[in-house]
Amino acid sequence: MSFAWSTYRLLAPALGALAPHAKLFASPNERPLWGERMGEVALPGGCHAWVHAASLGEAVAVPPLVAALVAAQPQARIYLTSTTRTGRERISALGRPRSLAPIDAPQAARRFFRGIQPERMFLLETELWPHWLLRARAEHVPVAIVSARLSERSVRRYRSLGSELRGLVAGLDAVLCQSERDQQRWLALGARPDRTQVVGNLKSDGLPEPAADRPAERAALGVDPHRPLLVLGCVRPGEARLLARAWRQLPTALRAAWQVVAVPRHPRALAELRSEAAEAGVSSVELHSATDGWRWDDRIGVLIDWYRAADVAFVGGSMASYGGHNPLEPAACGAAVVMGQYNASQREAVEVLERHQAIWVAKDVEALAGAWSALLGSSAVRATRAEAALAVARGQRGSAARA
Repeated sequence: MSFAWSTYRLLAPALGALAPHAKLFASPNERPLWGERMGEVALPGGCHAWVHAASLGEAVAVPPLVAALVAAQPQARIYLTSTTRTGRERISALGRPRSLAPIDAPQAARRFFRGIQPERMFLLETELWPHWLLRARAEHVPVAIVSARLSERSVRRYRSLGSELRGLVAGLDAVLCQSERDQQRWLALGARPDRTQVVGNLKSDGLPEPAADRPAERAALGVDPHRPLLVLGCVRPGEARLLARAWRQLPTALRAAWQVVAVPRHPRALAELRSEAAEAGVSSVELHSATDGWRWDDRIGVLIDWYRAADVAFVGGSMASYGGHNPLEPAACGAAVVMGQYNASQREAVEVLERHQAIWVAKDVEALAGAWSALLGSSAVRATRAEAALAVARGQRGSAARA
């Protein structure tokens, strides 16, 4: 038995015993939902399937999966969970029973399973919580990892838990992977070959459609409908400074022709990001301001609306070592797509876009300025890239049916 596994199995019950009392120290936003994190939920009659998505990003894949399950069994009772409040808000739109997921402690897992009585579990992407899996095994509940992915870093972390975690992975009933790379990593972690298959990324089934009228989309969002729009999506700390430096390298006349809206990945980072941009010489203005400067929108759930309004979109988390966010989202909205070189977590999507010359990957500030200069300065280049990106995004759909 590995040291990491032994430590985890000792600490998790202690966490489960102490966690109910920690409600007193939780934030006002968190406190009303604390019981859900403790597994204190109930669904009379139980459910045919528990579907879990970790956060807002993974929750995009929930609607196509639920639609496929309901197509297979129209009267299916499905229970949805997410680890984050923003993810919970996203899955709430489906109108099905939902809650925050229980913490990975034996007490919370036991309460949760007794409360919703799942007949099977669908975990999206990379959700290997040992006490969930142990409880599922004890209750004889089959488990499938859908749209499964694993980074090399995750493989190393899970391997530190030793043969016990490997045994839980070997007991999974299905591991339906996004790519062949992911499949090989899951097999290396102990997944059974006869239960492992590549089906693609369910997020692609949940991709948006482009706006029928891009100027009208801009007007609805409160910016000038007639000026072209550059959207900086999912911007993360350390990136705003680099983006601003690239922007400042563009000719003044080109910058004056465009408007820029930046959407932070996390609203709490807004002040830091604004400060970074200001230090690099780019001012911030209010969203509905008529003066020039970058506009920032830190509201939850607005990024896709901005991508649908955008002529060019930069996908954040990629100019610094965050791994990048999904470039297929702006591609599906019909925007020309630019991304930084730190895109390992989106490698498959980037590669297919690159094969069709549908994304511009910039390795540094100078390369980013060059990409923007070409795209913002030429409507023909911009249209060619955007059309190629949209075609790639449309070709990615169908994963839910395959799963």
